[in-house]
Amino acid sequence: MQGDDEANEDGFADTPYVSSGRRRSTYTPPVVLATPVGREPEPEPEPEPDPVAESTETRSLREIPQRRSLPDDDLVRIIGDDSANGGDTLSAIEQLESELRLRQDEAKQFGEWESEALAVGTPEALETVERVRLSFTGVIPIQVPADSARVAGPPGDDAAPGASPFAFPATGAESVTVETGADPVLPSAFEPEVANQVNEVDRVAPEVFGPFPVTSEGVAIVTTSVGGTQIDPVPSPWIPTGQPVIADPELHRNPVFSLEASGLEPTPIEQRVGKAARMFWLWFTANSSAVSIAFGGALFSLGMSLRQAILAAFIGVAISFLPLGLGTLAGKWSGQPAMVVSRATFGLLGNILPSALAVITRLFWGAVLLWIVASSSARILVGANLGGSLSELQVTVIAAAVGFVLCLVVAFFGYPLFARIQLVLTIVSAVLIVTLVAVSWHAVDFSTALSRPDGPWILVVTGIVLVFSFVGLIWANGSADVARYQRPGSSGAAASLWAPFGAGLPAFLLIGYGAVLAASSTSTAEGLVQSPMDAIMRMVPGWFAVPLIAMVALSLLSGVTLSVYAGAFALQAVGLRVQRQWAIMITGGVLFVVTIMLTFTVTDVVTVFRDVATSLAVPVAAWAGIFGAEMMIRRRRFDTESLLGRGSVYPAVNWVNLGMLVVASAIGYGFTSAAVGWLSWQGYGFRLFDVLPTGELGASDIGVMMALVLGLITPLVAGVGTVRRQESQGL
Repeated sequence: MQGDDEANEDGFADTPYVSSGRRRSTYTPPVVLATPVGREPEPEPEPEPDPVAESTETRSLREIPQRRSLPDDDLVRIIGDDSANGGDTLSAIEQLESELRLRQDEAKQFGEWESEALAVGTPEALETVERVRLSFTGVIPIQVPADSARVAGPPGDDAAPGASPFAFPATGAESVTVETGADPVLPSAFEPEVANQVNEVDRVAPEVFGPFPVTSEGVAIVTTSVGGTQIDPVPSPWIPTGQPVIADPELHRNPVFSLEASGLEPTPIEQRVGKAARMFWLWFTANSSAVSIAFGGALFSLGMSLRQAILAAFIGVAISFLPLGLGTLAGKWSGQPAMVVSRATFGLLGNILPSALAVITRLFWGAVLLWIVASSSARILVGANLGGSLSELQVTVIAAAVGFVLCLVVAFFGYPLFARIQLVLTIVSAVLIVTLVAVSWHAVDFSTALSRPDGPWILVVTGIVLVFSFVGLIWANGSADVARYQRPGSSGAAASLWAPFGAGLPAFLLIGYGAVLAASSTSTAEGLVQSPMDAIMRMVPGWFAVPLIAMVALSLLSGVTLSVYAGAFALQAVGLRVQRQWAIMITGGVLFVVTIMLTFTVTDVVTVFRDVATSLAVPVAAWAGIFGAEMMIRRRRFDTESLLGRGSVYPAVNWVNLGMLVVASAIGYGFTSAAVGWLSWQGYGFRLFDVLPTGELGASDIGVMMALVLGLITPLVAGVGTVRRQESQGL
């Protein structure tokens, strides 16, 4: 997977798709060398015969490249027609990205052909080059730095050195001059007719032809300058205003131990080098812990049969694809953290509530995972007589401190170090999973497991909710944070599948295996619920104690690191004005305090997962539904500049979505239940219908799924117009 960070084999990085911004014309007038105003053209002297030139003229050009990609107008029309006819948004995105890659190939082919033609140097060759360029409008890659050109008026004797004069008789403009040093402009004669007839990808490659000044690397620096009407700099949702727009940016992989500089602002284009498959191993380790085996045992112990438990695990993991996949797509589109992109859905001020919820979620799950790492490691070490004279509580505190420091260091350095570690841990975790299954397979008894009778099918709903909360909702409001470094030209649909597949595959396999072990033996089922690590240790040889600690610790510490990393972004999104590294320190410090509190107060793991986790899952499910539905109806990517400051495309508060977040959460809590005293207020909806919260239906926590569905419905019913207005304002 080392090649994951490299450019493609042709040496070209994927062309970034530029999201909606102000549109400009794609009309390309015929290029004619300008004659200065007020002068008669001087006759050119007859050239002296040159043997070398004569021999050059005999050289023939290879076959002229033909354009295969769609013109901008046709591409816009086709995608628009598909969307109007109910076409799939991701399919439209895929078609657009395919066209961009095709344009990149065409640009390369044209560049090679143009070099040969210019080497020939005959008037016929030069004329052919200029003519063929006209057919590659929007394809030829050029660089447009900010402040790069200005109108110099009709060229005369005082034209700037190096300026390239052109005349556009078809529009009535007499002549133009391209110079370095000012903003790009277009003739006012073009604007009324064609200002809105182009696709936003056109800003990657403006149509300007002729001899250009170049940089020391040979990159043409060109902008159009005609007529006299100045066009404001175009803010791009993908490329921040003030940065050069480059069709083929040079990819840049940060050193492993370099501090990540990106915060709430978009990740620089040149650092977005990840392919879609990277998302698999970024998520695999965090969900491949042996604790998932205990979760499978707890699932079976609810009273289900083996097939019911596996069905619940499968459906719960499948539903988890929704928040994880759409969150990944949001991060890839914007290059920004999830709780920053969420501002487009709830407003820049309205998003404070979801961001605060994300902070609480990250602190809770990070502390729970760190506590499980510490307590499980202590139980294994003490049980294997490896703890020395220390008590189990003392070993727990020490293990928590060591794990916390490791996670804090990785999160502090940020993505470059985290991504490399995740790749290594994915390989190690996969090996440990296979080894654990091999050494514990003797405890499987399929004849006994398959003979377990079915329980009430409403228990399957309970299992689905628990798995969905444990796999999907635990990471929903941080899913975009590790997708910010995805290559813009890579497949968004592929990334949206690789991420939940990486998170869901190990979770499903381990939960399913835990259910099989629990169904094979009543004592094993009880042990996985009451003391999971002791139960697992009884099934494996003594030498497996250290690998078992590694299997527990590596995976959960990966999850703790993700929680600290994403929690810092959420803290910044709330409004805390500190650099990312300081937000990491604050989030990590609070997380460690909560972990120590859990160490001294909580003794029942089931209570944590059954009550507190599902209680947090209700508002997170409502947020995930609203956010995910808006992602599904969006046709354009985000205006990233507007996500960072008020008064632009996105409102201060989206009252419809924010109100439904509160309402859906309130309804969801009415149909959940909790045994913990301070959460016993839940379940008031059940009581309205004379359903006991302690009964099978009351214990199903179906309110989590109700909050998700209500969240999904709201933008689809009442938010399409709002999203379309946002997209039109971002033009």
